[in-house]
Amino acid sequence: MTPIDADWFVRCHAAGLVKEPLLEVGSARLGGGPNLCDIAKKLGLTQTLGADLENGVGIYSHVDFGLSNEGLQNGCPLTQFSTICVFNVLEHTFDPITVLSNAWSCLGVSGALLVVAPAIWPLHNYPGDYNRLLPDWYREFARSHKLKLVDDFFCWLSQFGIEPISSFETEFPTYRSRRIKGSATRYWMSRIGHRVLNTYGRSHWATHSAIGAAFVQT
Repeated sequence: MTPIDADWFVRCHAAGLVKEPLLEVGSARLGGGPNLCDIAKKLGLTQTLGADLENGVGIYSHVDFGLSNEGLQNGCPLTQFSTICVFNVLEHTFDPITVLSNAWSCLGVSGALLVVAPAIWPLHNYPGDYNRLLPDWYREFARSHKLKLVDDFFCWLSQFGIEPISSFETEFPTYRSRRIKGSATRYWMSRIGHRVLNTYGRSHWATHSAIGAAFVQT
């Protein structure tokens, strides 16, 4: 989880989208940093539960959300949460639709499903790195499951900040699309390096970007 992921989560809390009981799917603490359950507790929530594929630090329930819905319900009593968070999980599953559908099935009435996943990101295969989800994927998931994307919290999360994704969006957040220049050192190192190696200067223009999406019932 990056600092901007945590910032988006805090903003969701301030808007009333984060309530208890809260379930975090994929809650293992990697690199010694806090998970969302830790952050939620600092925000005053006392009923939090962390779930992951395997037991580990920060995990309180061992659950595979990639199972069929029937298999999940037979092996897991996780139901009726007010908030479910799935941060940086969907890129690590071969079937993100099943995982997110199962997460939604554990949500109570008037609950919110909060999702963050990378759109442009280096490969990070632990245990595997299978996909990158784009804005239309979230829109189609909402449409097919009769959910609503909260417009103000359907956002790019990048080094340019937290920016709502327009329905007319045609570009990723980049230095060029945001009309922002990188530092002079970065610019010239990129230009010279790609000139010497005869490669396109992607790193000059592009940056890491994730998408944050908040789903609620229609």
